[in-house]
Amino acid sequence: MRLLSRLAIRVAQELARNPEARAKIAQGLAKTSRKLNEDLKPRARQAWKEAQPEIELAKSGLRRFVQGVRAEYRKGRNGE
Repeated sequence: MRLLSRLAIRVAQELARNPEARAKIAQGLAKTSRKLNEDLKPRARQAWKEAQPEIELAKSGLRRFVQGVRAEYRKGRNGE
């Protein structure tokens, strides 16, 4: 593990010294950031909006289930 750590540090140092590599990395980072903001985030927001009704339905179903279990538990506990 120590070897990998030293190797990573060495690579980072070499990249920091090389202006051409820094420019290439910055360009790749900008492209990735743009792709994230223009493509991935809007799709994730849309998927979240579409999932909300199903989430609410599941939540209400879970509440009904818990209330039923609670009622059964109380019924057995009271000796009814």
